[in-house]
Amino acid sequence: MVKQLRAAIYTRVSSDDQVEGYSLDAQMRACRNFVRGHKWKVTREYVEEGRSARTDNIKKRPQFQQMMSDAEDLCFDVIIVHKLDRFSRNLRVTLEQLERLGKAEVTFVSITEGMDFSSPWGWLALTLLGGLAQFYSDNLGMEVKKGKAERKARGLYNGLLPFGVMKGDDGIPVGDPATLPGLKMAFKLAAQGRSDREIALALNKESYRTSGNQGNRPFRKDTVRGMLTNRFYLGELPIGNGKWVKARHKTVVDETRFNEALQARAFNRKSPRTVNHTAQTYSLSGIMTCGTCGSRIRTHQNRQGRVRVYCSGRAQGGDCMSKGTFLDTYERQVEWYLDQFVIPTDYQRRILDMYSQIGLTQSNVNKTRATLEGKLQRVRDLYTWGDIPEKQYRAQRDSIQTELRSLPASDGNDQALKRLATFLGKILEGWRVASQEQRNRLVRGLFEEMKVRDTQVVSVRPIPELEPFFRISDDCQRKSIAGDPDRIRTDDLRLDRAIC
Repeated sequence: MVKQLRAAIYTRVSSDDQVEGYSLDAQMRACRNFVRGHKWKVTREYVEEGRSARTDNIKKRPQFQQMMSDAEDLCFDVIIVHKLDRFSRNLRVTLEQLERLGKAEVTFVSITEGMDFSSPWGWLALTLLGGLAQFYSDNLGMEVKKGKAERKARGLYNGLLPFGVMKGDDGIPVGDPATLPGLKMAFKLAAQGRSDREIALALNKESYRTSGNQGNRPFRKDTVRGMLTNRFYLGELPIGNGKWVKARHKTVVDETRFNEALQARAFNRKSPRTVNHTAQTYSLSGIMTCGTCGSRIRTHQNRQGRVRVYCSGRAQGGDCMSKGTFLDTYERQVEWYLDQFVIPTDYQRRILDMYSQIGLTQSNVNKTRATLEGKLQRVRDLYTWGDIPEKQYRAQRDSIQTELRSLPASDGNDQALKRLATFLGKILEGWRVASQEQRNRLVRGLFEEMKVRDTQVVSVRPIPELEPFFRISDDCQRKSIAGDPDRIRTDDLRLDRAIC
């Protein structure tokens, strides 16, 4: 009896208009009819919507990658595509992936070309057709570039239109009645000397959102900066090297107002400074995050030479209301926190008891850690491929990392514990005599994150290796200073209580 082959169908389109049209259905129908005609059985179907086959990074094609992985797991016997360029337009990728199929003894069939590429003659034809597919893709790219150059030579724009502009009835850009008032407001505020951040806040307050290649998002100072220097609003088009040419569309911003905005912004940048703003590492650089919005905390020296800290999200025009302060305000709190750190004489027994109480042996700890790290990598892959949005990725990542931090980082080795205890016992002494860069290295050796809000350090999260010591210190301090409302709390694992 002849074995019935298990078939997998792969279909792909590379743009949204194809997804909404008939191309996917047509490919799938042709493939299913081919399978029925050969009396095979469809066991898997992979549909790739809006993905280009030109890229040589198959991670950007998650369905394709899953199909190749399933092929190596022998989930089917043959892959059916409607046309070779649905599989790949890159010759190297085509050959590499078909070599993988050959090693897995999985046959590849392209209906349009009418060839079984598992035979020696099929391999020869495959090389020729793959080269033609790549030639078509390369030639298509050249034709697109040629078309764009021709449009620019005729004074027509290419790509997406910027904020405040829309396509007119004849295809020529005109002012957008819905957003043009916001655009003019931005240039007016800039001409008055308002900063990019202040302008972003004003636009967001009026419910304006970015457009074009920025997407539909709240304004930030970086997007405002690009908008206020865009000569497209003066009826010009870029031709490269910072040069512009006259376009067919009319000006949407008065040239006098445009230049006034440029001059005011140049004046703001050239305001006299008494401090050299060369890059420098400060004690808490790179470890602080905003306790209100979660953005990174930035540092800079003011004109008097004092180091200020501020929320980057607020500075970019976000909704965060956390106020900045001086770095030494936080440094005094960190020093106080280190001064309160307690290492009891029986710390080793307490750490071992802590692990035994939760029933964790080193073997199952290692197994659990490997499982969680695998989950973390899969979540990263899904985000990289575009299968999950950033917000969902961050939530899942943080949840897994929290579980990882909850695992014991030490197997209870006495010498290792003694070294860590000695290090922690001398930490305050080292902090007081250290330079800014030395303090930064010291802090990074203690904490993964430090959350601040206004003038307060509100929480710290220790690195996993030191977490047992912080738990023990927490236990000791809660017994001696319970009820202190001003203490810093330690965010370790899922702990949500305030501790010193």
